[in-house]
This record gives sequence, structure tokens and C-alpha cells, in this order.
Amino acid sequence: MCGIAGWLSTTPMTEDVLPSLKRMINSIAHRGPDGEGVALFDHAALGHRRLAIIDPDGGQQPMFSHDRRYCISFNGEIYNYPALRKTLIEQGHTFHHHSDTEVIMELYRAEGWQGFSQLRGMFAFLLWDNELKQALLVRDPQGIKPLFIQQQRHQLCFASEAKALLARNKQKPSLNGNALHQLMNFRYLPGEMSLFEGVTQLTAGSVLCWQPNGEMTRQKIPPPKATSGDTLAQLHDSINHHLTADVTVGCYLSGGIDSATIAAVVAQQQPLHSFTLAVGDDPNEAINAAITAQLLGIENRQGEITGNLEQQLLDLVWHLETPKVNALQVSQLAQLASHKVKVTLSGLGGDELFLGYNAHKIFSQCQKLSRWLPKLASQPLGKLGAGVINTLQRTPWSEPQRAMQMLQNLGNWPQLYGLLRNVWDNPHMRQKIYGPRMLDQPLDNSFELLEQRWPHSESPMAAMAQFELHNKMVNDLLWQEDRVSMAVGLEVRTPFVDGPLIAHLQQLSPEQLMAGGTKGYLRQILKPLLPNEILNRPKSGFQLNSPHFFQQQLKPLAACWLNREITKQHGLFNYQFIEWVQKQPPRTGLRWHYFMLYLMLLTHMWMIRFEGEDVG
Repeated sequence: MCGIAGWLSTTPMTEDVLPSLKRMINSIAHRGPDGEGVALFDHAALGHRRLAIIDPDGGQQPMFSHDRRYCISFNGEIYNYPALRKTLIEQGHTFHHHSDTEVIMELYRAEGWQGFSQLRGMFAFLLWDNELKQALLVRDPQGIKPLFIQQQRHQLCFASEAKALLARNKQKPSLNGNALHQLMNFRYLPGEMSLFEGVTQLTAGSVLCWQPNGEMTRQKIPPPKATSGDTLAQLHDSINHHLTADVTVGCYLSGGIDSATIAAVVAQQQPLHSFTLAVGDDPNEAINAAITAQLLGIENRQGEITGNLEQQLLDLVWHLETPKVNALQVSQLAQLASHKVKVTLSGLGGDELFLGYNAHKIFSQCQKLSRWLPKLASQPLGKLGAGVINTLQRTPWSEPQRAMQMLQNLGNWPQLYGLLRNVWDNPHMRQKIYGPRMLDQPLDNSFELLEQRWPHSESPMAAMAQFELHNKMVNDLLWQEDRVSMAVGLEVRTPFVDGPLIAHLQQLSPEQLMAGGTKGYLRQILKPLLPNEILNRPKSGFQLNSPHFFQQQLKPLAACWLNREITKQHGLFNYQFIEWVQKQPPRTGLRWHYFMLYLMLLTHMWMIRFEGEDVG
């Protein structure tokens, strides 16, 4: 687990580029506190920062193959590398090290880029072929590891974080207003965009082949073949693979069943340190986690949100490179774990793969409702209801209004999903929320973007799950998990976000996964592993109560970061909306409104940390 950075150039390079390369890797030094390295070729500059997890003594990077034909700068972990290495040795391949990094190069030598489909793990890397004078930029199919790219004249720059691209030439960043608009709607960045003008992400599962003449081609790593059989055995297999390390591996532990599943499997094999942050929808979350630890016979360390909140949020925005509403608690949990271990397992992905959110339940109910309530009836009913609610109350984008719009769009599944997930984009709401800087530029319609990216599936529920797997999972959950953990030199692994496991589960229909309620299938198969006391607990989320958190914790910061003068100076948001929300008593019905204030506050912090400062 590390940070990579560098660039590819159509014109030959000389050693005077080293200061630029050093600036790039220094800007992401937090990702690799155990070492650094660079490698220069006529057309490629590779930089690396290392967090040593596998083969601590022999895995320095950038790494050359035994014959020095290949050179790689690699971020991630390959969990099945021992088996791949054994097979390659039997085929006659030579190895100088015991790391997973060298396996990637020899696999490429044996099978070309198609061999990357055999890699089980999380990865983003630049592989330079010094014989063919070409480069491959590669990102894992699940999008666990980030990889940003930027085209600059005759050069293609790459890095694990966007700030490294900016640091290369001490570039002053510029906010991408359209990306901010999508962030305000989705609360993450769908697709390949970033908040920085001119910086994008390499699509998950992509292999980008670059030639010295500037020509680029893209391939897609094929998904693993689905296996039939026992899902619990597949879960065991994934968790066991994710234990591959030469250092101690810990585990995040909530009061729920996802992290408990991982902890239970690991505890059968070795002593386990688990880590819990006392925050969440359920006030008994920390108590439940402690009980789970006791039932499983593992150690549990607990912590709370502490420290200088303003400085923490400024640092958080710097590391995340985009505002996020639930990253603070994930960051604090990573800090807690980093004091004890270098690697920890997370239950992230369990709700997405096994359909465990309330949103899944509501979407499924809408799907059932559409079967007996025809569109000709639902549209006028929804329109009438929305009109009545608008007359009776003045709260913009209230939950009853949203419910009526969902009824009105019954059968239009991308639109209904967007409404369910609080996508609000329309001209009236833009005027309510935005200031002149946003209103004066062209902004893509968020619902149209959603419709373009909506998967083609006969089952609306399956389409929802696929959309979230490729968008929300990658650019919300995995994005923040990577950034906040790497900020403190911690590697977080996600056994639920595993290629073979995902392929296996996609053979099951949403109806099978939700038989008996959300996550019904998972609860059923876990009966041999977990006690009923854990399995029967109600679902709770690892998120903040946004109205109360804002009023109790962020109000003093809002006076500095969301006041009338600052809001007018940046010109992004409408101060009347900010003022109106803060005057309302905090209540659950205003959850979205306070999320918006939180994003606005963090956006103003982003402006100061990036647009207002020199990078590098």
C-alpha cells in the first residue's frame, strides 16, 4: 500500500526533471512513511512512496524485473500473489523478491494485460516496458485504489491523489463548477470527474496503454468468472485472502453484522485487535460493538470524536480533496486503529452487496407498487399531492414533497432513484441554493447524468445495486476509506468488495438477497457463524445526526466559514438559504438541509486549502 506519481512524455526527459518528481511524491508522503524511490527513462518518470506491508525488506519501489525490462510503481495489495508466483515459477519465470509487486510484472510478461484479470486485490499502477517503450496505467475493477490523470501538452501525468499532479509544476488549482454541482446533488462525484479543472480519474478496471507518440488505447479488465456453491464459504475465502500480510492485521468493529462476520472468521484463526468509534444512528452502537467483541472473544478498543474540529476538517478536506459529509468519523476511526496496527479489515460493502439499506427497501416497495398502480394514476396523484404540500408548507425540498415526486415518477427508475437519494437538480432549487459564480456557468443536469449512467437491467432493483456499486461505492465509500486511512499510514482492506465474491453474488436476484427483509439472505447464511444476539440487532448507520451535529458542533465554525461576507466573496452559494436553515430548530426532517450546509462549509474550506494556497 503506497502512493504513486509521475508522468509520461512524448519528448525525451533529462535528470533536471527530478525536482518536479520529488515535489509530486513529497505531496503524498503520508501515503508511504516507510520509504521513497524514483526511476527515470527517456519517456517516463516514476515516483513512489511506500507503506511496507508485504516483503518489508525486499519490496522497495519503483521495482525492476530481474532482467530490467519492466519497471513498476504500484499502489495496493495482491492477495493471491503466493499462488500466482508458484504457478509462474513452474512456468520458468525468475523472481528476485518475495513481494506481490514482482508478480504483476511476471504475469504481464507471461500473458500481457489480459493476465491482470487474475489479480485478486486492490491495485493502481504504472508499468513501464523499456523494450517496447510503452506504459500501462492500470486500476482495479472494483475501484478500491485511486488513480488520477491529467493531460499536459505532450505529457500524461498520473498520481494516487490529485494534489500530486498540482505539485509537479506548483500549479494553482481551479474549481470545476460542474463537478461541484454534481457533488451537491449526489454528495459524491459520480463517474470519473474530480473537483479540479482538468483532472480526471482512470475508470475502475481500465488498462490505459500509452505510446511515446502520444497515442493511447484503453482496454477493460474482464471480471472474474462467477462460482456456484456456498456463499458463506465464499465469504470465508475472501476474508482469508485479505489476511495476506507480513504485519499484524486488525479489524474495524461496529454493532452490526458485516464487521462482526469478518471478526468472527479472523478470530477463528488468530488473536484480533478490533476498533470502534462511539458514533452512529444507534446510541448503543459502541455498547453493541463491545458485546460483539466479548461474544467473539476478541480485544476491542473504543474512541470518540475529539480534538480541534476546525483543524481536523481543514486537514480532512486536504486529504479527501473533496467535501464529504460522513468522513470525519471514518477518519477518527482510522486514527484510533493506526496507533496499534498497520492494516485493518473493514465491513464496508456489506450493505451494498447484500442490499441492506433502507433505500433498498423503499426502492423495492416502489417497484412492487408500480405493478398495481398504473402510471396514468401515479403521475396525477403525485402532482396533486406535491401541489397540496407546497401550499401548506414553505420548507424547500421537504421529505413529503420528495415522496410525492417519487410517486409522480413511479416507473421512471433512474429519476425515482435520484429522488430517493436526494438528487434535487431543477432551476428553482438552483436559484435557492447557488450564488452567482455557480448560476453564471453551464451545469449538467444531474438527473440526465444519472439516466446516462443507469445500468441496462430488466430488474430496477438490480440496476440500482449496479449503479451504486460502480458510482457510490467507488467515489463515496472507497474514496473516503482510502484517503482517511492513508493520511495516517494505515491500510484498510475491504473483504466484501472482492471480485470473486461480487461475481458470485451477482448470480442471485435482489428478491433472493432481500428474502425476509433487507439483508435477509446474509442473516440466514450467517446463522452457523454468529450468535442470534448479533444477527437480530436492528440496522444502524455509521453516520452523524446532521441537524444536531451542525447545531452542537459546527455552528461556531459556520459563523466563520458560512457568514454573509465569506459566502459573497466565494460566490458559490446563496446566503439566504444558509441563513434560513440555521434559523430552523434541528429535526430529522431537515437532515438533507444540514447536509447541504455541511458541504457548503467544507467547500469554502476547500477553496482556502486549494485555490487560496500554493500546492507543493
